[in-house]
Amino acid sequence: MSDQEYDYDYDYDQNQIDQEEDQDEIELENNYNRAEDEWKLNPDTAFQLFNEVIQKEKSKDINSRKWSFKSYQFLIQITIMKSKFQDDHLLEYIQGFLELLDKQYKTEGDKALKIVVDALMNSNNSHLISIVLPNLLDKLKFMNQIGIYCGASMKLCKDYFQKGDYIKLEETINNIQSVLDNSQIQDEDRKQAFIAELLAYRVLLYNITNRQDQIKPIYRQLLKSNLDLLEPYISGVINLTIGQQKALERQYEQSRKKLMEAFYNFLDASSPEAKQTLIYASVISILENFKMNLFDDMKSKVYDQDPNVKVFQDLRLSYEQQNVQTFSNIINSELFQKDPFLALLKPYLQQIIVECKILRYAKCYSTIKLDYLSKQLLIEIPVLKKYIQGLITKKQFNGLIDEIAGYLEIRGEVAETQTKALKVIVDQIKIFDY
Repeated sequence: MSDQEYDYDYDYDQNQIDQEEDQDEIELENNYNRAEDEWKLNPDTAFQLFNEVIQKEKSKDINSRKWSFKSYQFLIQITIMKSKFQDDHLLEYIQGFLELLDKQYKTEGDKALKIVVDALMNSNNSHLISIVLPNLLDKLKFMNQIGIYCGASMKLCKDYFQKGDYIKLEETINNIQSVLDNSQIQDEDRKQAFIAELLAYRVLLYNITNRQDQIKPIYRQLLKSNLDLLEPYISGVINLTIGQQKALERQYEQSRKKLMEAFYNFLDASSPEAKQTLIYASVISILENFKMNLFDDMKSKVYDQDPNVKVFQDLRLSYEQQNVQTFSNIINSELFQKDPFLALLKPYLQQIIVECKILRYAKCYSTIKLDYLSKQLLIEIPVLKKYIQGLITKKQFNGLIDEIAGYLEIRGEVAETQTKALKVIVDQIKIFDY
């Protein structure tokens, strides 16, 4: 054989190999395109075709697997969408996807990663989220996809909280905090939303693990929160926390408003916490002396037949009617006492009862000995004086404490600045049962 003939045969064989490879590549591309066309309408067919593409490319160098990366992306989506596929398939596809992720152009890789993470986050499958999503977090952080990382991690926080896995919840919270402290997110509004959401999960964690003392420092940060970008449930947690803290600071009007915002947030989120938040707001409205009965709100009517809500409707009614006995029985009931927040409010509600009883004596006497009044109300004289001074300051009656003689002197009628509601209290004081 001549050199010329040998070269010719070699060129022919190489050309044949190239043609076969081109044909294989065309077939791969066709299969991929067909699978992409089918994946929404016929996911079973697409599932088979994407797997065939991956199998055919396994013989190639990892840097040359052009169609496998995209196939893994779709297989992950199909597996999540079609519950009949097993979890071990999904973990296999995630592993294959991550293996090829670094080989892609950054723009294409980032886009695919976001699609995969969004698919997992939108699945509402707690098992998949807790098993699969953590595998993607390190990759997100490495690729500096901080926004996606935080969003995915928040999804994990929600999942861990709902499952009661508070150790993993706290670990995830701390991881997010570290990333936010050491990374930059260009969208400042989005960053502030992540910070607010993270604070909300801290509140939930500290409440459920009896670390309420750690909530107060968070409360100051929550006051600065912009809730526009947050989901309703998280907004509800933040408004509830602010409302409770405002109540403990005795800023009752602000507290009521925040608690009602939280009530509406929880309703929008279909959260059972809406009912208890409405109860809190109603109790605060009593301390505020707010004239409107919050149970008359149209959105409150859904709880009209709820037995627990009925108790607090009766509390409000007894307050309006100045029925001290019913009012006292409710705030001393187990239902009231076993709620940690309501238990903290009890002394302020008891003050309402005491003030009403003092007003009875302001109506019936011109002078009354402080020692006698103290024994009748079972209150120490120094505390009694504070109550009386408070009523005088609020102009609920016109009087003076004679410190030397130890008397309360009632100086004529109730001051002209007294509101109509206070006049009703005095007029109906005779029904009090003390």
